[in-house]
Amino acid sequence: MVTGYDKPKQKIHYLMRARGYSRQIEVWQTTSTSDGFGGDGVTTALLGKSWCNIKTPSKDYRTTAEGITETNNTLILTLRKRNDLVYNSENMFFVYKTVKYVISSEPVNVGLEDRDIEITITSG
Repeated sequence: MVTGYDKPKQKIHYLMRARGYSRQIEVWQTTSTSDGFGGDGVTTALLGKSWCNIKTPSKDYRTTAEGITETNNTLILTLRKRNDLVYNSENMFFVYKTVKYVISSEPVNVGLEDRDIEITITSG
């Protein structure tokens, strides 16, 4: 007879993942739009909000490879991967506590599990 106690236990870290994302950040994008008179204008649009984990980098954290020399205004975001957003540094930026941050690095797939991504952002 097979009972529920014979099943292998699930890994807890899959269930506890949501508690690691305690900050909410806004994802914005700039686009060019027609102004109706033959010219173009630039507008910004809120793409969505995401829950994330925010860290400040240490002095030796991948800064040389990404070209970042000063880490005072740099943050490291860990977000859930979203299929509806393709992160790019050309026209996309983040807003956290009314401060605008631009993307400094390409998204890194954390653990190669296709669940979480890590992005380095810089204010300015």
